[in-house]
Amino acid sequence: MTSIEQEVDQLFINYFRDFSNLDLTAIVSYFHIPCIFIVPQEVLVFSFASEVEGFWRPRFEDLKLREFGHTERAEANIKILNDNTALASSKAIRYTKDGAELEQRGATFALRKAENSWKIVTLIHHLPENVIPM
Repeated sequence: MTSIEQEVDQLFINYFRDFSNLDLTAIVSYFHIPCIFIVPQEVLVFSFASEVEGFWRPRFEDLKLREFGHTERAEANIKILNDNTALASSKAIRYTKDGAELEQRGATFALRKAENSWKIVTLIHHLPENVIPM
């Protein structure tokens, strides 16, 4: 793995850790502003961090109600496009506090390195079996 791939991979190691902790402030910090979320029902363009927070807050509340315990990255692929852009595609498995599988999710991300840190510019939710090989 190249050093740039390691940087992007570390971003997702941290992202999954903070997601497992349902740390809303930390999760928002991973996103470039502006950013785009493509979800099954719509395309969302966020120009402010408060909008990203507004997207995640009800989802985190729902996960708490469902006894969410943690998320594991089951599959991950990274493609560096140049020194400051990359793609990443992954499958996440969410577990309850007692270790039962809650659900699986797939997502593909476009990333940009700005001000010496990688940020997610675009998040595309998709079926977990559709992780893009790179």
